[in-house]
Amino acid sequence: MMLNMMMVFADAERKMIRSRVQEGIDAAIADGKRVGRPPFGDTVEDGFLQQIPPEYVRAQTFIREVRKGCEKQATAAFFDIPASKIRSILARAEANYDIPFDNDQWQLERAKVDAGEKELQPLDARNEHQTPSARIPTE
Repeated sequence: MMLNMMMVFADAERKMIRSRVQEGIDAAIADGKRVGRPPFGDTVEDGFLQQIPPEYVRAQTFIREVRKGCEKQATAAFFDIPASKIRSILARAEANYDIPFDNDQWQLERAKVDAGEKELQPLDARNEHQTPSARIPTE
């Protein structure tokens, strides 16, 4: 009987903690603060997103190169973007980086490259001796 009482109290406490956490998240959202992990190229200061310009530009350039039909992993490695960030960068390309990305269209472009119908200039052929941040082309 004592064990059952402790289980009921523990369950009630867990529900109260969950409720308090959700209230805090709701209050932060109401204040216009960022909740959750920031996208690549951004950081959170005082609850608000702040861009990290070199990382943000690298992410934009990565998206542009992948849209042309470049291989995702190799392009990410070239621009020093962690492999764990590739999917989230491409999934939220338009929302976070103002560049639309359609994975179906990329697959078509990649198939053209693989079939030899489209030729891509190698990424490292453009600027072989520069650091990754200096390799980023300007438009």
